[in-house]
Amino acid sequence: MKLKIYNTLTRSKEDFIPLMEDPNYHWPKKDFVGIYSCWPTVYSMPHFGNVRAWFTADLIRNTIKYILWYKTIMVSNFTDVWHLVWDGDEGEDKLEKWSRIDWISARDVAKRYEEIYTKFFQDLNISPFDYTPRATESIDDQIKFIQDIESKWYTYTVPWDWIYMDTSSISDYGKLLWANYKKALDWIQAGERVDLWWKKNPTDFALWKFSPTDEKRQMERDSPRGIWFPGRHSECCVMSSNHLWSQFDIHHGWVDLIPIHHTNEIAQSELVFWNQPRVKYRMHNEFVLMNGKKMSKSDWNSVSPQEVIDKWYSYLDMRFFFFTTHYRTFFDFTRDSIQQAQNTRRNLVKKISKLKPSNLFDDIQSFNQIEDKLKSEIWKKFRTPIMEAVCDDINTPQVISTINSYIGEANEEIVAMLYRLEINFLKVWLFDSMEEEKIEIPQEIVNLAQQRIQAKKDKNYALADELRNKIQEAWYKIKDTPEWFEISK
Repeated sequence: MKLKIYNTLTRSKEDFIPLMEDPNYHWPKKDFVGIYSCWPTVYSMPHFGNVRAWFTADLIRNTIKYILWYKTIMVSNFTDVWHLVWDGDEGEDKLEKWSRIDWISARDVAKRYEEIYTKFFQDLNISPFDYTPRATESIDDQIKFIQDIESKWYTYTVPWDWIYMDTSSISDYGKLLWANYKKALDWIQAGERVDLWWKKNPTDFALWKFSPTDEKRQMERDSPRGIWFPGRHSECCVMSSNHLWSQFDIHHGWVDLIPIHHTNEIAQSELVFWNQPRVKYRMHNEFVLMNGKKMSKSDWNSVSPQEVIDKWYSYLDMRFFFFTTHYRTFFDFTRDSIQQAQNTRRNLVKKISKLKPSNLFDDIQSFNQIEDKLKSEIWKKFRTPIMEAVCDDINTPQVISTINSYIGEANEEIVAMLYRLEINFLKVWLFDSMEEEKIEIPQEIVNLAQQRIQAKKDKNYALADELRNKIQEAWYKIKDTPEWFEISK
């Protein structure tokens, strides 16, 4: 069964054929699938939207590596230098800004939050990737990369400001946007790409920036052009090529990286490396929504993983939560939706933890090869929809639905398949028994519940509703019983 993935570059689902099996690939022979994922700028606490990007990167890697059984090299970066508040080459450097907020150096800001992010990766059962380079580790390579672009006469200089990329000289600039990308470029206005008066075109972007003579920045470097700091879009081109060569299989990131960051990556890298396309498959996960709009720290509309944990949900609940929505659809974060995910996972664990894990197919590599070993008809009925779901652009909600449908009929073969899915793909501890949580209800919540009972006796239903709402706002729920009431988390 062939894996089909949605390629943002062609705006269609395509059969996944790695470069090493592609007859049109003529560069040095590869024995691996190369995957690159744009990861965070480490300047502050991550939010739930960041978590979805990490989860999706892990999901793509695990599908290629453990379902299809290809050797993979997975690279995900940390941006630890120069990320302006606005993508349009203006505003303040986020690392410099948070340096003042946290009263530490910009370098220590990056180090602190990189450690926090890495801890979250571990807690979410995201196995370490093969390489996690930092932008500051490839400065010399970035200088050479930009000099290569300059030598091809695709740049111009604003002496007091930047080295800019002249996007009007690139015939297919913007091809990642959508099918009619030429018209899309006409729609780009101030605010999306800032039309600074010294730019030749609103879409032109910075390759490197000269440091002001009257200002000392913490993270600036010497270069052939003087004191400078690098443009954000060049770093990913360099870090990916350092580990995956000049052409590789999959590039992943958020959809909000498409209009500027990934579009500008393509413009530079295909010019320098002479590969079109430089990346065969472009994969993007959709936004997390909260309060009806994109979750974002800059809009003060976000929730951090730690805040979710503080509300009695586990990292496993978070990981399972993401499986319930396809990575290319909007993910609506609400209290009810994460509660439902927790309940579903716990119900599955209660059923599956009673089964004995089986290593029946340990000697088989890819899941496609398991079919030859099947004996029971029920197993074949289970395996087919599982593989169809995985191979349909990694349709995780359908995977979960299939498991729920067949778990009541589980035999040794189904258990063996589930166990293999669990340890390599799901990683939400479905085979681990859980003890019932013993939750001590705070006295103030009990007092509110008692006041509510009295309000109902007094027929003051407006007050009773108000008290119930206060209980729910504190993340508890109350259920009336014939004798009294029950409070649960």
